Amino acid sequence: MFFVVLKMISEILIILIPIFLSLPKKWLYFQFLETFRTDYSVLLLITLSIFIVLRYIFENKIANYKKQIKKLKHTLMAYQQFIIISIEDLLKNIFIQLELSENDRVSCFLYSSSVNRFYFAGRYSSAPKYNKQGRTVIENEQEYVFKVLNEESEKHYKDAPSIKNGYSKKRIMESSSMYGVPIWDNEHSLKIGVVVFQSMKDNAYRSKEKRKQIQKETKKIEELVNTMKINPSILPTDSKPLKGV
Repeated sequence: MFFVVLKMISEILIILIPIFLSLPKKWLYFQFLETFRTDYSVLLLITLSIFIVLRYIFENKIANYKKQIKKLKHTLMAYQQFIIISIEDLLKNIFIQLELSENDRVSCFLYSSSVNRFYFAGRYSSAPKYNKQGRTVIENEQEYVFKVLNEESEKHYKDAPSIKNGYSKKRIMESSSMYGVPIWDNEHSLKIGVVVFQSMKDNAYRSKEKRKQIQKETKKIEELVNTMKINPSILPTDSKPLKGV
């Protein structure tokens, strides 16, 4: 910010000083302006030269900062993609182990306590059209993932909303049932994410045995996230949050 302000000041003076030095006498309504120009013309020229050099320096610094920011963004995007690919490979394995069908989908979201948001971290369905990433951020606390995060029991699946297309909002996948399993940190003291299972079938997760199988398989995601030492609380995003699962 400091360099930006100085750059703006230098650009203004680089324009004003030559104009002031080249103005005809008749345009200088006050005598002191003419006296000042005559007495300090050399100083003004030196000042002009200094600000021209400063502008060049500032432009180079700003250009270098932009390059560094761009490089950092590319690095973060590559790291994010690496995380997503690693998680999606495991989600596919879980999907197969649970013998899910084209009517099902499993998604992973990592939670950042620092900004109280969930970040998309992977998705899999044997139906390719349901594999598309619909959003990168969830911040609406009325969303189902927040219920999984905040509730101690697993009763949240009974109140999980159906996902349907509306007049103004189209979903990648419509579903009738959802079941979320929290991802815990190594100490099992903080929830750092949620794996969400969706199905087009009604009451798909009513069976306690099926929920236990899902919980067992989801432990693989928890182990992967903790092994990779992923800390979603330090991963803010510029993406605009979208509503709905």
